[in-house]
Amino acid sequence: MSASGSEAAAARERAGTPPRLVAVPGAGNGRPQAHPARTVVFLGVADDATSQVAAALLAHRSKGRVRTVSASPATVDPGPAVAAALAELGVDLGLVATRRPSPALLGTADLLVVMGYDEHALAGDRPSEDWCIDDPRGKDPEAVRCIRDALDRRVQRLLIHMGVAVPTRRR
Repeated sequence: MSASGSEAAAARERAGTPPRLVAVPGAGNGRPQAHPARTVVFLGVADDATSQVAAALLAHRSKGRVRTVSASPATVDPGPAVAAALAELGVDLGLVATRRPSPALLGTADLLVVMGYDEHALAGDRPSEDWCIDDPRGKDPEAVRCIRDALDRRVQRLLIHMGVAVPTRRR
């Protein structure tokens, strides 16, 4: 993921497009840490691929500063269109595996992001959010890109909210 991410960054620089986020100075300096400070669990409520896509995007954007987990009751193959859309951003979807949710896994979450409404998952004392976004599986490439971009915007806002990144100024 780092090699393709570096290639994507170089392509953005050549095109004159600035990065969307800048890592906050401090520990890590863009390198993975041995023990990331926070864990975000993306919980799919059905057999969709959104939790895996969101986890891959957060892992890519956080550069190791946040541990991400994709959890879903059913593991699915997102499909080649989803993998290709993420590869356009330098994200390797193959690096994120979806795990079955368990009380132990959910207990590790500093933040639980439910990918669709589930009142039972949102109940509890841990911070949680509900991201109701369509499943990209089986969609045409343009629809997949729209879903990817919607998830990417939420991931970037989450990183800013967590204090891991700051937005760049537009030129």
